[in-house]
Amino acid sequence: IVGILIILGTIATLAFQGFRKESDLTNSAEEIINTLRLAQNNTLASEGASQWGVYFTTSTSPHQYVLFKGSSYDLRDIPFDEVHKLARSVEIYELNFGGLATSSIVFERITGAVLATGTQTVSLKLKANPSKTRTIYIEISGQVGLE
Repeated sequence: IVGILIILGTIATLAFQGFRKESDLTNSAEEIINTLRLAQNNTLASEGASQWGVYFTTSTSPHQYVLFKGSSYDLRDIPFDEVHKLARSVEIYELNFGGLATSSIVFERITGAVLATGTQTVSLKLKANPSKTRTIYIEISGQVGLE
């Protein structure tokens, strides 16, 4: 009986860990979407009379993204930066910003659109199970969602 309970406990623990990691992936994707929408809303509301954007970096551990105020990440107003770190079990594996050599999305004032050609994407995956992915899209019109 004790042996069976140990086996069942081990199976339950492993299943819970897998569920938790997949939940981390989904939560990370939703948090990025919310941050992108916040940047767009701040831009449309002309908060601080400025554009807002989100910068993604894979050079840190864990990977992170930054909500920033400014027309580009290099020209941003640093005191307004909000740094968000991904869960340790999740990583950014692909950034596709319409062929632009950048790691950020900046929304345009008045329209809320982005300057790009085609739909831009941010793709996340679980480190322990790379087949588990989530892709966030940002259309030229500024619409943000989860594929």
